[in-house]
Amino acid sequence: MMSTEVVCLESAQIDAASEILAHAFNDDPIFRYFAREQEQARINAIKLLAKTALRYSQSYNHIYTTTNDLKGIAVWIPPGKFPLNDFRLLQLGLYALPFKLRISGLRQLISLFLMIEEHHKHDIPQPHWYLFMLGVSPAYQRTGIGSLLLQPIIKQADKEGLPCYLETSTEGGVRFYQRLGFEVVRTGGIPEEIKFWTMKRSPQEK
Repeated sequence: MMSTEVVCLESAQIDAASEILAHAFNDDPIFRYFAREQEQARINAIKLLAKTALRYSQSYNHIYTTTNDLKGIAVWIPPGKFPLNDFRLLQLGLYALPFKLRISGLRQLISLFLMIEEHHKHDIPQPHWYLFMLGVSPAYQRTGIGSLLLQPIIKQADKEGLPCYLETSTEGGVRFYQRLGFEVVRTGGIPEEIKFWTMKRSPQEK
């Protein structure tokens, strides 16, 4: 663990990174709800979403991973680049999502993403760093990798005096981010089915 260093993801690593994110999110309640098909089909759907997110974010050069083995991936959107460009997301891969999910699940997933995006706009209208995705390979979860991957931008945000923002869909995720200084802004979701939490971290002086 001590020898693990954080570096920016290279374009050639996008396929490998999307594979890691797909397995990292395989047990996520949101994806379990919307992609109830057999496991490989669900992983393929998540992999498509992850690859699209990575392609979209690559030009900002704030995707972080570990040296040598890719143990996890943190994808950040820099200040001033939210809301996301939905047309560009479609161009980069989301156009294929209907082939990966049931139509009913696809409609619900789009509806949830639109709701989350609206909450995001209201929760934090000022410039901020947005944690688009964070996933750690199941083999390396609970080893400190997730926290390590977030440090470059958390430190930069503190230096710049800017907040950070994210969504998570598990209570374990809430506790993890609270340890890093994030606070819950709101709780939402699909009634009686799944929850999500939006969280914000104010800049902290050292």
